Amino acid sequence: MSPFRHSTFLFVTSRSSDTLGRVERRWLRVMAALLERGATVMLICTPKAALEDPARALGVTIAPYRLDKLNLVRTRSRLRKYLKRYRPVVAHSTGYEADVLLRWAAKNLPVKVAASAVCGSWPPQGVGSFGTWVRRRLDRDSLPRVDVFFADCSDLVERLVDARLPRDRIVLDPPGVSLSRVIREAAAPFEPPLGHPLIGYAGALEHSRGLLVLVAAVPALRAVYPDITVVVAGEGPARARLLPAFSDGRIELLGRVESVPAVLAALDICVFPVADEGTPTSLLEAAALGKPIVASAVHGIADVFDDSDEIALVTPGEASTLAETILHLLGDPSGSAAMGERARLRVVDQYSSTAAVERHLAVYRKLAASLG
Repeated sequence: MSPFRHSTFLFVTSRSSDTLGRVERRWLRVMAALLERGATVMLICTPKAALEDPARALGVTIAPYRLDKLNLVRTRSRLRKYLKRYRPVVAHSTGYEADVLLRWAAKNLPVKVAASAVCGSWPPQGVGSFGTWVRRRLDRDSLPRVDVFFADCSDLVERLVDARLPRDRIVLDPPGVSLSRVIREAAAPFEPPLGHPLIGYAGALEHSRGLLVLVAAVPALRAVYPDITVVVAGEGPARARLLPAFSDGRIELLGRVESVPAVLAALDICVFPVADEGTPTSLLEAAALGKPIVASAVHGIADVFDDSDEIALVTPGEASTLAETILHLLGDPSGSAAMGERARLRVVDQYSSTAAVERHLAVYRKLAASLG
């Protein structure tokens, strides 16, 4: 009999974005695996949370009330009543408010508390220095109540250890992708712009992606490859700042595309000049496709792939170094292809979504067993 059958698992998120975050995308796969094994899965979220509809479609029970960020005392009281009534063996949170509220609500109850965070989201930030101090103080004071913390990069692991969370309560949970989905979506029709070689970026157009650095590298690239085409595909707030480079022909700005993996598959070199720590999902997709990659040496990338062996890492913000590294890869097609293949094998071995789900289930089994 499955150890999850007839057990209840509660997920709590305070994210209010209209798009799914990395933790929530992973949760959906974990939720599906728990349901397949006979568990009852419940969700508490904010109003209009992006996770609600896809979770409901899986068969997850959505709580009749929402997590209210403006009234934490009432939400904590409701959450504690929910825990007492449904008695989940594990309650798993993400997001500052959800984390702190769950730790408060679960005090002295027979439930194991789990938390998940991505590299750039912890410790939490507030509005202004005082707001940040308050958030970090509340988070730090409640952190000892966490039974297991899923951290997506080794730097975050060390930050948690420095915050005095025992290392044996921390699980390194690197980002992952569904290999079958990436391969399927890479086969979608895509007509690339004219020009050779073809390099660029596809994914969310966030300011943190550092795409203006790629724009600044274009003149040096064109000095060696006059017909090179630099592609930027996707939507997001950074699009407006890229429009001048599109207007003068430095880049091809494709906008929203049907399939990001299809764009990545068409590129000779995939470029991720990110400014902030974290691991872009599209970078993992490019690696899963075996594409040569140039990326910034930031936490979340540098501790996921080996520099020079699996991807080429550069100092963030340095357009000249970025251009030089891209030119080096273009000048060594066989070496670049071999590097891309090694990155693909790393994703297959360590960063598939299947491995991530199994990692969660193994931790849940251990937590449930410790309850007796």
